[in-house]
Amino acid sequence: MIRNYITIAFRSILRSKAHSAINIVGLSLGIACCVLITLFVKDEWTFDQFHSKADRIYRVFGKENWGENQEFFYTVTPYPMGPALKDNLPEVESQVRINKLGTQVRIGDNIFSETVAIVGRDFFKMFDFEFARGNGESVLEKPNNIVISEFVSKRFFGDADPIGKTLSLQLGENFEEFTVAAITKRVPTNSSVQFYMAISELNFEKTVNPQTLVQGWFNIAPETYVLLREGVDVKTVEAKFPTLFRTLLGEDRFNESKYAPGLQPLTSIHLDTDYPAGDSAVSDPKYSLILGAIALLILFVACINFVTLSIGRSLKRAKEVGIRKVVGAARKQLITQFIGEALIIATISMVIGIAVSVLSLPTFNRLAAKELVYPTDGFLLLVVVALMLIIGLISGSYPAFVLSAFRPVTILKGAVQSGNSKQFLRKALVGVQLVLSIFLITCTLVMRNQLSFLQEKNLGFNKEQLVVVRMYMPRLRMVDMIRQGFEKTEIFKTTLAGKPGISEVCSATHSFGDGWVNFGYTDDKSVYRTFDAIVVDDEFIPVTKIEMAMGRNFDDANTSDVRRSVIVNEAFVKDLGWSDPIGKKIPGPNFIDHEIIGVVKDFNYNSLYTKVTPIVMVQNPEILTKGTENVNVSSRPVPKVIARLKAGETAAGLAELKKAWETIIGPEEFTFTFVDEALAAQYESDRNLGKIVSIATVLAILIGSLGLYGLASLAMQSRTKEITIRKVLGATEGSLLVLLSREYVILIGICLLISVPLTLYMMQGWLSTFEYRINVGWFVFLISGGISLVIALLTIGHQTMKTASTQPAQTLKYE
Repeated sequence: MIRNYITIAFRSILRSKAHSAINIVGLSLGIACCVLITLFVKDEWTFDQFHSKADRIYRVFGKENWGENQEFFYTVTPYPMGPALKDNLPEVESQVRINKLGTQVRIGDNIFSETVAIVGRDFFKMFDFEFARGNGESVLEKPNNIVISEFVSKRFFGDADPIGKTLSLQLGENFEEFTVAAITKRVPTNSSVQFYMAISELNFEKTVNPQTLVQGWFNIAPETYVLLREGVDVKTVEAKFPTLFRTLLGEDRFNESKYAPGLQPLTSIHLDTDYPAGDSAVSDPKYSLILGAIALLILFVACINFVTLSIGRSLKRAKEVGIRKVVGAARKQLITQFIGEALIIATISMVIGIAVSVLSLPTFNRLAAKELVYPTDGFLLLVVVALMLIIGLISGSYPAFVLSAFRPVTILKGAVQSGNSKQFLRKALVGVQLVLSIFLITCTLVMRNQLSFLQEKNLGFNKEQLVVVRMYMPRLRMVDMIRQGFEKTEIFKTTLAGKPGISEVCSATHSFGDGWVNFGYTDDKSVYRTFDAIVVDDEFIPVTKIEMAMGRNFDDANTSDVRRSVIVNEAFVKDLGWSDPIGKKIPGPNFIDHEIIGVVKDFNYNSLYTKVTPIVMVQNPEILTKGTENVNVSSRPVPKVIARLKAGETAAGLAELKKAWETIIGPEEFTFTFVDEALAAQYESDRNLGKIVSIATVLAILIGSLGLYGLASLAMQSRTKEITIRKVLGATEGSLLVLLSREYVILIGICLLISVPLTLYMMQGWLSTFEYRINVGWFVFLISGGISLVIALLTIGHQTMKTASTQPAQTLKYE
């Protein structure tokens, strides 16, 4: 019996090759999208869950509230935090601090710039990172051991076995020798804790002031993780914090309403946007939800095709059902037959869809910024089988349950043909399909317009041909590091003067797109204020083409400028309510002697997600450090050479920069970044999302067009005689096209109106993440509606003209 069902099902599929192909192609594309995005969503929502103790690991965070504009929330902690929790709370089984350090690695005569993680001795006991070689249990008990990844091993030692080999790291002002004790496999991409090299926390004192380690309760740097004992409730632990910190800090320094540490579950770090980012970025869960919704929409459109084509073919299948019932077929058998056909098509589509997803995975990884691989467990098999059953049952539901319910007498008399219910259902399904297509087209246009706006907006400076070379500096006191760094950049400026490919050169502690240092102070009216700051030379403003609003630029020939002059931006002036800031001072009682000599127009040194904040530019960093109370360093103020290369001479300019680096710095690795590329990278996730939505839109349009094409061919078959008679009576092919396309034009208009509120809701929510954004204009809806109309008319028109061009004698020869 089953063999008979399968034979009949294949005969039915082959009898309608075009419609079967449309169904298979549409479902295959929908399934491929679903599988790829399912892998993406799974990767996002299973972050950090590969650790066997993940449910007991928590990251320590801190909240401070010292009054208006003095609210701080951070996921890095003071150095003493971890040991204090471990030593005073029996519920804490172990603690691990992780501090990332940019440093120089010396191997023989080669020097590399790398980031090393200084981690707690229980790091590899708390987290389950796999080892390729060596023993991770006790590897961090010795201060001179280092663990490196397979990637670093290949880079530093090639194919040789690195175990037992030595390398030197610069910690502070000195190079320290370390022995490679273990090699880790690649850290999973869905891990919030990432590292390439790790050394023991026993080296902390070599990188920071030991006094800071003991008493630095308000100097935050490392991430701190704690492992709670089994069965411990995290709320019980947090309830002990006030008493603990009151004891540790004293009544005069601890205020429960102003200082509130807490614990964040490890498994929520990646997707919980309520917490600030630590060492790893926080991903907005809406992106995975949007992608998941897009995949389901595409699959839904493909299923609609299946159902609408089934409705279109219902008249032919109705006669088949009637004859089979007359010869004794039961309804159960008919349902089994039609469901079987749908499952066969779903299975064929599934095989093709899996093949397409495998071939597309590398491209999808580039767009999604992931390194997804097909799982080796039963997860993918479960997804595949579930999709196959759902698609087969949903798509085959109409022919299985509706057609099998027809009475033979009704079918064979032709009474089925006169009903309007199928027409309404068909139009409703096509309408849903068009609404989704118009929605996706409009979203694509809005996203492209916003991303183009971000790229083209005048940022207040000229980002073109600007290249940044970061000086490498040992970890010194901030002021000393800046001064020594500027001594090096001055040598660079002299060396590069007049060189081929180099137009202009300046120096600064930060570039554009960096997180500048944020300072906080209490002004003379007891109001707490903040500003972002940068230390520059007198060439920075003219080289970067920042415009002056009033006053003047720095002048190195004026010794007073180097010592006491300050330049602020318009936002700074507006924040203080000044009308004429020239000659004034920053209104804080603790600042050393200084004077504001100029105001620059507001410029977007950071991303357009945020508005322009008050900015202070100085040449003397002590003006900043001696007058402020709080310092938030998101990017170390390491001096940089910023050079503008001549147009068309980029290669020559970079060659001169590298030559100067080798002469002045020596064997250290030469690296550089272009400002325009660094700024563009800030919107990479949105750009990738836009590309994925664009591809999804094309696929949805393609699948929808295939469905309309198949539906139009069936509609024309049922109206062939009508069209022929109209031609005999004098109707032209153009008038027939207008007549037969009219209902689709009206339907597209209705669908456009329905899609408008849906699109506005989704896009306004997405655009709200940008401080600077476009408005969703009416023209994007007209364009998307026009695109949908043209595609529909081309699709339907082809079938209409094909039928209208048929000779009347050939159509009516049996009448």
